[in-house]
Amino acid sequence: MFKKMLRNGAGRIALFTFALLAPCVQNTVFGQALNMDGQSVADVVSAPPNSSGAPTMADVSVAQNEIANSTYDNGLIGKKTTPSGSGAADPWGPVPTKKASVANLVPSLLPFFNNGPVFGLPGTDSKGLRYRTQLSGDWGGLRTDLARHGFFVDLYSTSAYQDVASGGLKTGSSFIQNTQLSINMDSGRAGLWPGGVFHITLEARNGSSSAQDTFTVGSTVPQYTGLAFPGPFFVHDVLPTEYFLFQSLTPKFSVILGKVNVLTHADQTLFGNSYKYDFANLNFNKNPMALNFYNTTSWAGLGVWTPSKWLTASAGVYDPNSQANNFATNAFNRVNIYGIGIFSYKIGNLPGQTWAQANWTNKPKIDLTSPFGQLSPLEVPQAVGVLLGTPSTQALPINYKAKSWVTIGNFSQYLFVKDRPEAVAEKLGTGQSLRGVGLFGRIGYAPEETNTITRDANVALFAYGLADRRPNDSFGLGIYHNGISQPLKNDFKQLTGAAATVKNENGLEVFYDFAITPALRLIPSYQHIWNPMAAGVANNEHHADVFLLRTSLTW
Repeated sequence: MFKKMLRNGAGRIALFTFALLAPCVQNTVFGQALNMDGQSVADVVSAPPNSSGAPTMADVSVAQNEIANSTYDNGLIGKKTTPSGSGAADPWGPVPTKKASVANLVPSLLPFFNNGPVFGLPGTDSKGLRYRTQLSGDWGGLRTDLARHGFFVDLYSTSAYQDVASGGLKTGSSFIQNTQLSINMDSGRAGLWPGGVFHITLEARNGSSSAQDTFTVGSTVPQYTGLAFPGPFFVHDVLPTEYFLFQSLTPKFSVILGKVNVLTHADQTLFGNSYKYDFANLNFNKNPMALNFYNTTSWAGLGVWTPSKWLTASAGVYDPNSQANNFATNAFNRVNIYGIGIFSYKIGNLPGQTWAQANWTNKPKIDLTSPFGQLSPLEVPQAVGVLLGTPSTQALPINYKAKSWVTIGNFSQYLFVKDRPEAVAEKLGTGQSLRGVGLFGRIGYAPEETNTITRDANVALFAYGLADRRPNDSFGLGIYHNGISQPLKNDFKQLTGAAATVKNENGLEVFYDFAITPALRLIPSYQHIWNPMAAGVANNEHHADVFLLRTSLTW
């Protein structure tokens, strides 16, 4: 009975297990680019970086004079600007403006918002197809003119062919296509007001429309992070996942107001956490501990304070009910309150970073110590599905806890950097990848009475650009552990008469990113997962072997 019910609803069960996505922690840019340089946004937007990437007081003075005596009209696409094909020494560097520009002097913010490279910023190459960082190039000079006047338009597409070779909920193959359009408007370059960026992102997922053909591993979080965009249930839809304003208010304080994509902004490390180019499994892109708190998209109000060059603090209020397909349904009838400290440092001149994070919510969670009242025999299979994340189709007597919380952290440390020392800070400050080898990891804890995963840890080795003849290739190897709540294990055992035995979940992933060109990448990967939870409950399957072949294009 359980086997039939769970197999028929396997896709929905696995889907809902991770349908609530990680809390939106303040982005890596504040700890990486800004804090590495010891400047807040408002500090940096007044000054261009020197050769080492860190602004000096002399730079500030020069920048202020340059801003005050700008040679360019700030009207929209008014004056002719230097195209990418010109002989300018740095056609992608700062643009003279009358108002302070975030894109000029904190260019790493925009790649962070996009979770990908941005045309018109340092690192852009628009030459021949073999070297282009964007396949469509410069659009005859129009794209450069737009960027120099504050408008950055970028399109990304990632295709994934997935094959569950053995184990899991269901063996077989499927195809997933993710498309993302991101637009950034820099208010300083556009001549509107200083220190602001308005960001909007539209996303779509196509391909195999049935959840039973894609969420087939049965693990506690997606084996492929792209399955969560623009939301786990939104297939063949084009939806706005982000529209927010970033604004610097004082030299030490900035805000973000609007709807943010928590899956791209949360729990970032210095390297190796983009599903477009790096690890596919969500465990290596975000901490799975918080999947019980948020949807992919969330209304948020965030404050960011940078008291020193090595510390950034942030806190905010987030809506747990937001989704990409609604504007403000039940917005803030419950809240998530989040706080973070980002610590940046160097060990032997090698960059490193640590995030300490905590989230509290008053949105009720199922009480796993006593999840249900009296159940009839016909209600038991439905109750098992509810514990796996499937919403109840009938009125079950469910018991709730009024509050819950989670604390998570991560670290990332370069072990070797191949770039020249003078280029390291500049690359970090502009959002470009360092060539080298690094180690990153995550850890978390949450109360076992309200969370499916009550403790977790992962660690991964990441390498990028080690071979001079293959400067854009990367490689990764990671392992993870998800400790399942003991009360939840007991619930499954009791409800199924000991037929379902749930164990802690572990997994590994290895991938190689073969850069055919900087804008066109072919990424084969392999995952082995021990004890995927939904698969274990559904059909007593305690492993899964997953092969993925991704093609990532930056347009």
